[in-house]
Amino acid sequence: MEIGACSVAITDHDANTENEIPLYMEPVDSELAAIICGDAAVGKNVWLRCDVNAHFTDSFDILDVVDNIRTAFDLGVSPRFEVDDVPDLDWVLHVQSSWKPCVIGGFILRFPWHTDEDVKISVEKFGAAPVSDFQELLLEGGIAFGTGEHPTTQLCLEWITTLLKEDENVETFLDYGAGSGVLGMAACKLKSDSLQAVGIEIDLDAINIANENAVKNGVQMKNYMPRQLGSDDESASLIMKAMQRAKVEFLPEEMDGPRFDACAANILAGPLCSLAETIANMLRPGARLGLSGILEWQGEDVVEAYIEYFDDVKVEKEKGGWVLVTGIRKSS
Repeated sequence: MEIGACSVAITDHDANTENEIPLYMEPVDSELAAIICGDAAVGKNVWLRCDVNAHFTDSFDILDVVDNIRTAFDLGVSPRFEVDDVPDLDWVLHVQSSWKPCVIGGFILRFPWHTDEDVKISVEKFGAAPVSDFQELLLEGGIAFGTGEHPTTQLCLEWITTLLKEDENVETFLDYGAGSGVLGMAACKLKSDSLQAVGIEIDLDAINIANENAVKNGVQMKNYMPRQLGSDDESASLIMKAMQRAKVEFLPEEMDGPRFDACAANILAGPLCSLAETIANMLRPGARLGLSGILEWQGEDVVEAYIEYFDDVKVEKEKGGWVLVTGIRKSS
């Protein structure tokens, strides 16, 4: 990186052979196990032999790069190397173009390049009802969204579907850590005439994509930066960088209080635990909560973080090693 590489990846040359040295062990009896590497990343050899893949712009003299490496590592001879040309593509969109429409619960998640025939084939493979029986969500391909097939997305969409069938009084919905806005938009689709969703996100690109998605799907959803910088350095850094890049729209003050009837947050266990009080303060008494992005072994930690603010906090469902934690906002 010091001599100008755009990115560098180091892999075990002996991977998939008897000489492979794994960093992470295979799960045993559904338990996670790992070798702790300590300061391996800052000086100690992890593997006996390594393959190094580095990306440089085509303006670099590769022979000069190799000679710099030989000098830096005090090698007697230059290391063996190969040079490959990388096509000039938008690689995010290139990879996403291979995605198929996703059938999740009562929803079809499709992208702009999908045809109606693509959707029909996916529904038939799912073995489900006719296409007309599903709520369709059109999502813009980009950095804010994966395939939608992740178990945590499925857990949240299933929870939202059940919630809105059981509780007709949900009129305001909070999607915290909105990403593409898929969860808030799903809630809007199920109650298109009466529900308004708000998304909170710390990534400016994701906010822009989520707002575009909401317009394309014709739903009442708007996405904002949180009013607070965040309790961790990484969140604060992202928000401050966004403020430097462009005009940022923060959550309006009138929305920063206990006004939401339900909230879904599909983030990660660590941020969810640190956000417990923040999320609680945005929900009305009796509001329903659904959290995911939580590995099975992290479930009880998240329950413990929210039990001060919510009743009936529990791990409600598990899918593929991930869990859904639910609760009901306390009256006081």
